Amino acid sequence: MLDSFTLYFASIAIVVVMTLLNFLTWRTNKQTPGTLLYIFYPILLLGSVIGFTLVGNTHNLVIISIASSMMFAASIVHCLSLSQFLNYHGIGFKLICSFTAFSAVMLGYYTFYDPSLHERVIASDIQHIAEAIFLLFIFIKHARAPYPNGSIVYIIILTLVAFSFIGRSLFMGDIKQSNLLINGWFSSLLFLNGVIAPMFYAAGMALLCNERREQHLNKLADKAQKDLEIRGLFLSTISHEIRTPLNGILGSAQLVMNQTSDTRNKAYCEAIINSAESLNLLVDKVLDYASLDQSDEALYEEDIEFKTWLNNLCLLLSPLAEQKHLKFELVCNIPEQACYYCDQQKLRQIIINLVGNAIKFTDHGVVKIQVDLILEKQLEHTIKISVKDSGPGIENDEIAYLTEPYVQSSAGKEKGGTGLGLAITSRLLEKLSSRLEIASQLGTGSVFSFIVTFTLGELSLVEQRHQTKDYLTGLDVLLVEDLDLNQKIAIEFMADDEHKIKLAKDGKSAIELMQKHHFDVVLLDMNLPDLTGQEVLKRLKHIDHKNQRTPVLAFTASLSPDEVKEYLELGIKDIVGKPIKHQKLRQALSDSQSNQTANITVELIDTLYDETAAETLTTSFSEDEVSSIYNEFVLSARNKLIRCQELTTQHPEQCIKLLHRQASTALQLGFNRYGIALKKIERRLLDKKPHNDMLDEALDLWQQSLEQYLKFVRGQLL
Repeated sequence: MLDSFTLYFASIAIVVVMTLLNFLTWRTNKQTPGTLLYIFYPILLLGSVIGFTLVGNTHNLVIISIASSMMFAASIVHCLSLSQFLNYHGIGFKLICSFTAFSAVMLGYYTFYDPSLHERVIASDIQHIAEAIFLLFIFIKHARAPYPNGSIVYIIILTLVAFSFIGRSLFMGDIKQSNLLINGWFSSLLFLNGVIAPMFYAAGMALLCNERREQHLNKLADKAQKDLEIRGLFLSTISHEIRTPLNGILGSAQLVMNQTSDTRNKAYCEAIINSAESLNLLVDKVLDYASLDQSDEALYEEDIEFKTWLNNLCLLLSPLAEQKHLKFELVCNIPEQACYYCDQQKLRQIIINLVGNAIKFTDHGVVKIQVDLILEKQLEHTIKISVKDSGPGIENDEIAYLTEPYVQSSAGKEKGGTGLGLAITSRLLEKLSSRLEIASQLGTGSVFSFIVTFTLGELSLVEQRHQTKDYLTGLDVLLVEDLDLNQKIAIEFMADDEHKIKLAKDGKSAIELMQKHHFDVVLLDMNLPDLTGQEVLKRLKHIDHKNQRTPVLAFTASLSPDEVKEYLELGIKDIVGKPIKHQKLRQALSDSQSNQTANITVELIDTLYDETAAETLTTSFSEDEVSSIYNEFVLSARNKLIRCQELTTQHPEQCIKLLHRQASTALQLGFNRYGIALKKIERRLLDKKPHNDMLDEALDLWQQSLEQYLKFVRGQLL
């Protein structure tokens, strides 16, 4: 049999520990209802246990009454604090208060008016049973789902307490004060209720608070995710709303600039156009950054032959450097045919961002990409990719903040921009388990580098490469094209075949480049802002240049029989029709170096909207960029056509230029019938023939094309 006096002192020690634990729980959960009140439960319980310990074998009714009252008060505090924690407001708490009051009355009656130890014990047991049943009810009914772990602890101990007190009430029999402390029921329940239960209650409350805190953190995480989604949706929506008036501003400013001869007005128009383009760039960058916040997709790793992939990427970037007369280099110190598994889309965007920044901020000198193998293991290589420039450099105190969104260096503020390029790059590198390192020296230049580890590929791409190609690669090509969309697509296609490209945006620049450099082939747009392609060829015949025998390919959507005849008479080797098709461009470049007969046919599906057109664009642009291109064209097409109607009489030359650009873009985007119709109107204006109601018919045709396009878009969304 357990020694009751020992149990009393053990109970006092345990309750003191429970008080301390409850206090610590409250300190870390001060905002949680019920935790402060729960501290007073063991304090009242401690006073009750001390009282019963002092009574011992004596029969001091006053101390017994005080100790019992403190026990009942502790019970009420226990139930109230847990009700507050679980946000329970039912009738149960009122019932437990009623049972406690009833038990207190019984206890007082059998203490002072009809003294009976047995009845006093029964009154106390009734109160304990009521407390246990009430707490079991609220934990089973209201706490099991939100607080499973804490509920298990409470349900176990409360079940034991309830059955133990019920058992004592039913089976204890007659007892006397003299043998109370040695009674088995008394000592067992003292051990359970005074030693075991407080430990369970302290642990249970700590578990409840932890689970509540975890729920709160989960809610905050869910809210943050929803806020992120809402922000992304808002940015996507508002960007399209911004682009609509922005396109109107750009178009109107360009039209005004073309119409006016006042130098001051032209300067104002150029300022408007530059500002609108900067705003458009900002919208695109903000969307890119927002998409990184929303996107949690896994890496899409492919087996690529890394050195070849880098060379092709540099072919895309070199025309940008050459336009600023910068030296552009690639130093690749890795094995010649090393293949790596990597997410080439993310890596491509990182390198383009870094090189684009370097070219932007470097006015003279060199921009260099350097790739070094710094650690070689059996199944993986760790490489360092550095982008070096000879720009103005960056202040040391600015470097730490450059990867934060919307933060720019001093040079960045002078050059303009969004301040998001390096932030996007940094976030992309995080997805590749890497980080951006920046080193810079004022007046000397900057180095942006990162270290990344790639798993070795299976050299699958080495076998897939065309060892016996039926087309040529590595040609020096001069691309003469003024439309940005066609520039990018053509450069992307030619970079795939490792051609080296120089870019000219007008006829005069093309003539200057042909005087300075020798090319293997020239891709010549036949309708440039300053000269026609025919005029460029005629001027070249009367001046000295380095491309007397270089084949010239017409790069045009103007393919009427008369035009084709004129091209061939001028010595055009072949014709690359627009919209640009990869295979046709590849074949024409290969045939230009041989005696192959020119193939001028262009397969164009007779349809309002060619659904395959977007697939061609996705090889050169991201999905967001493709969407932006289509949106800009769709939103502005009708206004531009109406503007053409206004220009036909007073300013036919401006109308022809506008029709040419619209037709070229329409064909590239798959609006075939509409593009062909615009080309016919352009041809008639060039030949100074009447076009009657052809522009009105084109408006109707555009409406039909737009309906077909929107029908396709809706089908994609379903």
